[in-house]
Amino acid sequence: MPAHVTEHYAALTVEELTESVLGHYERLRPRVAELIAAHADEDGTGPGLVLEGSALLPDHVARLPGSGTGSGTVAVWLTADVSVVRARVYAAGQYDAATPSERLVMDKFVARSERFQSIVLDAVDRLGLTRLDVGGGRPVGEVADAVLDAVGVRDRR
Repeated sequence: MPAHVTEHYAALTVEELTESVLGHYERLRPRVAELIAAHADEDGTGPGLVLEGSALLPDHVARLPGSGTGSGTVAVWLTADVSVVRARVYAAGQYDAATPSERLVMDKFVARSERFQSIVLDAVDRLGLTRLDVGGGRPVGEVADAVLDAVGVRDRR
């Protein structure tokens, strides 16, 4: 793990880490909006655009021109239970073999991820946006089909 990442996570509280990432995503918002606007297709005939990433915050996406069902811009949040996120982080970081400082970073990353997910899911639910639970080990093809069904474009495949 790069030293600056370890220092960042060790120095900040979970709330500060959450505020830091939300601030970062706020700074990315104009660029994300530009990307979506450049590829928006109101009549649904163009190639479209798929953006992945947690920087796509629900409140930002919901305010984009042309967003929503039946429009050129549709968002689907893929989510997983926090226990799945925790297990994946710990496995990738080899938690059992990690040093105490590496474990601290992973623990804070997981705690920040849980807090961030709570914020995002609250917004998704409040705005009535679409989310799919993908944490149960579903095959990628099945998840892709579920996303296409959710946005109503499966027949276009």
